[in-house]
Amino acid sequence: MKPSKIIILLFFLLIQFPVFSQTDSLKKSSLDKIIEIAFSNNELIQNNKLDIESAINQQKGAFSVPKTNISLQYGNVQSSYNRDVMIQVTQNFNPIGSISATKKSFQAQEKSAEAHLNYQKNVLKNQISQLYYKFVFFSQKNLLLQKQDSLWKTVEKVTKAQTQAGQTNKMELLTAQNQRLQLLQQKSINENDLKMAFHDLQKLAQNELSFLEIDNQNQEIYNINKINSEVVISDSSVSNSMITYFEAQTKLAQTQVSVERSKAMPEIHLGYSSPTFDGEVGIYNAFQAGLSVPLIWREYNSKIQVAKIKEIQTQNELAYQKNAISEEKQAILMKLQSLQVILKSYQTQQLPQAEELIKLAQIRYKEGEISVLQLVQIQQQTLQTSLSYLETIENFNSTVAMWEFLNN
Repeated sequence: MKPSKIIILLFFLLIQFPVFSQTDSLKKSSLDKIIEIAFSNNELIQNNKLDIESAINQQKGAFSVPKTNISLQYGNVQSSYNRDVMIQVTQNFNPIGSISATKKSFQAQEKSAEAHLNYQKNVLKNQISQLYYKFVFFSQKNLLLQKQDSLWKTVEKVTKAQTQAGQTNKMELLTAQNQRLQLLQQKSINENDLKMAFHDLQKLAQNELSFLEIDNQNQEIYNINKINSEVVISDSSVSNSMITYFEAQTKLAQTQVSVERSKAMPEIHLGYSSPTFDGEVGIYNAFQAGLSVPLIWREYNSKIQVAKIKEIQTQNELAYQKNAISEEKQAILMKLQSLQVILKSYQTQQLPQAEELIKLAQIRYKEGEISVLQLVQIQQQTLQTSLSYLETIENFNSTVAMWEFLNN
């Protein structure tokens, strides 16, 4: 056998192109750690927590009494004497039923704030998961392209030596050089995509994420294939964090109607006066009680109607979101089932066939039945199969992340 063929065969034996699996080499903690960091640093989530604290503090003031009015008059108050003293104490009370309505409103506000916090966390988790799977895909694709580049670099060196020795024509050399240039362009684009995904992850996490250094070419990148076998997804419920939030908003709007109605109820006021007249013996005490009722109902009625409209709007929004989520879940479920079939085809047929094809091509090349370029082209086909498999895994994981988002 010629030395050039020995070099090529040794290279193929040493540089096996692994089919990257996002299930076998897995460190789920990487994704979980990013999510945990983002939850700690995200200002919107911190504001949501403050909304909960605010609603809890407001409940403490639900049982409130207006300020007590105390007045003192001195002089000619109700007699001809110059040293009359009049002390008056007046206390107003909130409308009947307002305390209960206000407390329920603040409690509903707390539930709404809690639901909004869970929803915001779910949104952020989904955004990070989607980016993380892209980051892993670009990382593994980068490793694959590096190995392809090494292959074409070796082929270029061998064909150059063969051309100089007159064993082949210049066309094979130019073909190898052109293929390598194309690979270098793909590598450059992919590396830029990788850096952008890493940058976006840092932006969401508001952290440097040094444990995901992308400059280290020897770093092993991990991912998780959340469903890696035959899976039956049976969750058909519509409820999730988004629906829970809109349900809480509807409940809050209902309590606001009660609050506005309570404001139109009569207000009670009680009073006490103690006049003292100079020159007269004794202290005169007087008590008074009364009700404050609205003479014009229009202002209160308009506010009640506005609150009712808000309640209807939240109910319509809730119904719309339930229907939209139900439809989206059906579409995601069909996509997951389709991707599972494709993944199984890769794992049971396409990848094993690609591996067998490489072995047969190496035997035929060793026996001189095919050229080095034909061998490399066969290798390219198997590499493309591996790349397509990576893309399918990334698509599958992203779809699973969306499924989890719609169910959490």
